[in-house]
Amino acid sequence: MGGFRPYTKAELEQIERDQQDPKWLEWLAPENMNAQLDAFLNETVPDMSDNPWSAGGLDQAERYILDHFHDMDEVDRPQNATVADQLSRFIGEVFRRNFEGAWFNVPSMGGDRYKDFGPVIRHEWTDVYLDTGNLITATVDRQWGDYLSGIFSNSLETYREWVTAGRPPMAEWLKD
Repeated sequence: MGGFRPYTKAELEQIERDQQDPKWLEWLAPENMNAQLDAFLNETVPDMSDNPWSAGGLDQAERYILDHFHDMDEVDRPQNATVADQLSRFIGEVFRRNFEGAWFNVPSMGGDRYKDFGPVIRHEWTDVYLDTGNLITATVDRQWGDYLSGIFSNSLETYREWVTAGRPPMAEWLKD
């Protein structure tokens, strides 16, 4: 599957500090998360399907991205910050809800959009974080129309294999 190297004590301590960062915790707070998701589903993309937390919901979000952002730089313009944040949260929530994921702060992955933290989805069945902010710009760059749902389909396949294997710990699952 891939290689797995346990974190050092110093890395684990830094990871824990990152998860307790006040700006991260404010972004992640349920009232803030829910408010942004509500705005996305009811105002930004009001015609979202009845099951937004699906590959179909990702396709609708991708159509929104491709219709509203003509190049990658446009995503990170200040006037688009709120919508870009809503998209990042929505994409992350689709993967979190479907594949037993959790929001995780990796500051080095925040990019231009998130200066003080880096919102990603962490899954127990892969050692690769899902960088939800980067997925927006990657969608604009690729212009495929099914980029996000393709990642969803690939994730579903690996997730199902992990579940069938009994949900082993990451170190066991990712053994060479």
